[in-house]
Amino acid sequence: MSFASNDIIDSKDLTFLQAVLAEVCLEREIAPGSEAEKAVADQLINWFLFGIREKQELKSMLDPMTDAGSAATAG
Repeated sequence: MSFASNDIIDSKDLTFLQAVLAEVCLEREIAPGSEAEKAVADQLINWFLFGIREKQELKSMLDPMTDAGSAATAG
């Protein structure tokens, strides 16, 4: 799922998104550089561009995806 947006992600936004990504991956035991991490990053950026800017709200939007992803990587 991709959202069209005219928003620009600046360096402050990138720092924020990287921190959220790192936190989600740590919590879900998603390996850095893995396909699962890339999928989470894509969704995180999409939700951010859609207008979701609060960390907890972003994380909750990712919950269904990361729960499935962590189950797949745990096995």
